[in-house]
Amino acid sequence: MHSQILRMGDPVGGTSGLFQSVAAGLDAVSQQDTATAQVAYDGLMSAKGTLLRVASDRLLDQLARLLGETGTAIEHFEDALKFTNDNGLRPELAWTCCDYAELLIERNASSDAGRATELQDEAITIATDLGMKPLLERVLAQREILKA
Repeated sequence: MHSQILRMGDPVGGTSGLFQSVAAGLDAVSQQDTATAQVAYDGLMSAKGTLLRVASDRLLDQLARLLGETGTAIEHFEDALKFTNDNGLRPELAWTCCDYAELLIERNASSDAGRATELQDEAITIATDLGMKPLLERVLAQREILKA
């Protein structure tokens, strides 16, 4: 869909280009399109640590994850946690916690379960406080997977 807006090799610059990268990145994640994800990721790196409808680091972590770059995704998740927490962006923080927990559950390293539970706890607290029912349902479904 966004491959027409954001094509491989096209320069991405300025505010318009960043918003194109956000749109393309969100579409790439939802469609699991790694080619568009790579272009969007490259375009968004210059906006790291900013808010572009979503915290740029939260989208970067999802794109890195889609590209199979788990270590890089974790770095972006940590950056997103700090950015959203430091700036009082509680809804973004809650979604970041949820997405990060999901990655840790999938990776399933020895220390991941404990960290995933901590992230889920934070997401549940914020989702409950703010009435974010879809997020709450998603995190509770993750909990069932983590228990299995």
